[in-house]
Amino acid sequence: MAVMQNARQEVIKALKAAVGKGFSSTSQELETPRDPSHGDLSYPCFALAKGLKRNPVEVAAEIAPKIAHKGLISRVETKGPYINIYLNTAKLAEQIFLETESEEYGASDAGHGKKILVEYFQPNTHKEVHVGHLRTALVGQGVVNVERANGTEVVPVSYINDLGIHVAKCLWAIQKFHPDEEPTKEERNAFLGKVYTEATVWLEEHPEDKLEVTKIFQSLEDGHRGWLGLWKKTKRWSMDVIQDVAAELDLTIDQWYFESDVVDRADRIVQDLLEKKIAEVSEGATIVDLQDEKLGANLLKRTDGTMLYNAKDLALALKKDEQHAPDLSLYVIDVRQSLAMQQLFATLKRMGFKKRLEHVSYEIITLPEGAMSSRKGTIIKYETLRDELIRISTEETKKRHPEWKEKKVISTARALAFAALKFSILAHDLDKVIVFDFKKALSFDGFTGPYCLYTLARIESIFRKGKAQIATATGKGSGSLTHPSEAALVRKIAELPDVVYRVGQTYQISAVANYAFDLAKQFSEFYHNCPVLQAESSAMMESRLALCRATSRALKNALALLNIDPVNEM
Repeated sequence: MAVMQNARQEVIKALKAAVGKGFSSTSQELETPRDPSHGDLSYPCFALAKGLKRNPVEVAAEIAPKIAHKGLISRVETKGPYINIYLNTAKLAEQIFLETESEEYGASDAGHGKKILVEYFQPNTHKEVHVGHLRTALVGQGVVNVERANGTEVVPVSYINDLGIHVAKCLWAIQKFHPDEEPTKEERNAFLGKVYTEATVWLEEHPEDKLEVTKIFQSLEDGHRGWLGLWKKTKRWSMDVIQDVAAELDLTIDQWYFESDVVDRADRIVQDLLEKKIAEVSEGATIVDLQDEKLGANLLKRTDGTMLYNAKDLALALKKDEQHAPDLSLYVIDVRQSLAMQQLFATLKRMGFKKRLEHVSYEIITLPEGAMSSRKGTIIKYETLRDELIRISTEETKKRHPEWKEKKVISTARALAFAALKFSILAHDLDKVIVFDFKKALSFDGFTGPYCLYTLARIESIFRKGKAQIATATGKGSGSLTHPSEAALVRKIAELPDVVYRVGQTYQISAVANYAFDLAKQFSEFYHNCPVLQAESSAMMESRLALCRATSRALKNALALLNIDPVNEM
């Protein structure tokens, strides 16, 4: 049992003993005071006082002196209607040192027996992967990691749109403007992005050519061979890049789904919905009327007979359920798709689909000048951002360690670059728009991934210098941890299991990033206030080394949930 969960249960047990019969509160009612000076846990007496028909301030003052100071409870005070409980630092530390010996510290079995399918990272083929795609990739992987840490069986999948109107535009433009052009392997991705933008601009100025694009789209959906060769070749170009990006970001995708794989089934589903009167033809288009749910019309087919994403999403949902049978399917897709997700869930419900479906929505990544658009060519390519981050981190690493060999510089620089990238995206709450700022993303100071890695490197440096002492640092003399910075660090380490559990309920991955930064910051305060290898006594040194080791474990595990790899030196 996690130490803070144990502490909560001890506090509730002590409260029951103090109040007597009629006390039915649970550990969920305990709060964590915002101000650490008000204790580690706090019990608000409002509900209890209401039941007793008394003033909550008086109830708190009467109960507090009756709470026994034993086990993890060191003292109890009141502040107005709140009973504030202070935990015993030494006993808390002893339990923390034992728990952090496990590489799985922070994990639980809260999700045991549950199976979740997570769909995330859905870039289109025939377009470039850009900064805007990073949020679904990193948030989705964060959800996968946290759910697994909570003991849930997780199936991570990606759904790729390889058959949309954008593909038809791209193929049309290649045939029209670049029929004999064959880009090199390194140029293929940029070539497709350029061609797509070129087609978009041309068609806006020459709308009479749009019919040709529509015919290509229809041909692809119908499986006609005229465009299949070029489509397959260019799709392979795109997928090579998409899968390379997924590998670089350490995405653990088990299965790749493609729109082209579900188009035939989607067509049959639409026909079935028409026969069952779930769908209807309205002004030439096929829709599901969801006015009763206040969701408007779910458009499945256009007037020209081509299908929209909404129809293919129905087929995909059934296919995923048949293949994996999850208890819950999560869709990690941006907030602009909220209506489409609601329409999908409502239509599936009318079809008799009973499994749980949830949309993990997030706000978009935009630029100071406005939203990114592949159509307009106003994007920051993933490769551009990655290469710039690596360049900056390489320069910084060489400045700090001119004596390092090139191989070590490169591996450290890459770790720092990806830490900066991932942390800069995941540190934001899902409902906050990220206005992408190159300078902030490239910063190695303050609220950043590299700052957290620097803390780990600092701890590793302590271990290297105190190699002989660390071997004997059991932390059994934790009673010497009396400095406020030590106590605060112990309590911060103890929070990780609660953070992991809570994020498993809310999917707010930013809470993990905030925890990692707060832990790193708390360790910095401890480091400056409490000498480790120059401690006043051997017992104190061993306790502080054990505290360093516990910090390292908690920080590494928190960063692992963000897919950030540690470094030993910076």
